[in-house]
Amino acid sequence: MPNIRIVTDSSARFLDPAPIDHQLITLAPNTIRIGERSFADHPALSLEQHRREFADNPGQAFAEPPSVQQLEQIYSKLHEETDQIVSLHTSGGINPSYRNALRASESFRGRCDIQVIDSTTLSAGLGLLVDGAVRAAEGGAGLEEVVRVVRSIIPRLYLVYFLDDLTFLERNGLVSKSQAFLGNMLGILPFLTVEHGRLIPMEKVRSRVRAQEKLIEFVTEFAQISQLGIMHSTPEPDEEALSVAERLQAMYPQTSIRYVDYGPSIATYVGLNGLGVVVLESEDEAL
Repeated sequence: MPNIRIVTDSSARFLDPAPIDHQLITLAPNTIRIGERSFADHPALSLEQHRREFADNPGQAFAEPPSVQQLEQIYSKLHEETDQIVSLHTSGGINPSYRNALRASESFRGRCDIQVIDSTTLSAGLGLLVDGAVRAAEGGAGLEEVVRVVRSIIPRLYLVYFLDDLTFLERNGLVSKSQAFLGNMLGILPFLTVEHGRLIPMEKVRSRVRAQEKLIEFVTEFAQISQLGIMHSTPEPDEEALSVAERLQAMYPQTSIRYVDYGPSIATYVGLNGLGVVVLESEDEAL
């Protein structure tokens, strides 16, 4: 077994479910807080299990990243079996997970080589990076090479969602309270994308049919795609997700399209009825 270990936030979602329990991966706990109740997120946790809590407390749910102390404990335990750790975290422009990991790693300076990486993404984007790190390590890559592989993937990752409730954008400081109120009243569906490690509101449309069109238009900007995922809010792909995937499959017949339910952590940003896509551009196209 490779000597490298990989740490990531438990909010990561994987297009291929196999890495969830992979022996090289340790999940740092992401905690969802809704009012006085809290629970740990996990890549296999469905939003459906907590949909009622979200619905009963609109705009009150938030994702709490792993703390410095929790990360120190994880690094300490892993240091018993290795001195090489890659620690991959949700974008520092979205939550403090990356900064907490940097602080936790300082305690091990000189004793354990911990490479902390800001993914500049989240959710399924983070999962694709972890998957890339695992494949590199299993292929015999050393620590520096695994880090190089991860950093080569980051600029090729793209992620966009649309959502139907601006309350979640207002809760995260992305729009004003008046904008959220007016947008909900008018039935506006905004798009969120990740740019330079931050969630950025993009275009707005007035129907879910048009929103689906915009998702497809976003993907078709890429001539060659290495991996493509549809991110939906339900345990299984709903009719909307299947429709988008069917149309994209006709355009990219050589690309395997995966589905992933986006889970509670991302729901604190996009709500209960969002739909998104994650794209990993091919290396040839990116050059």
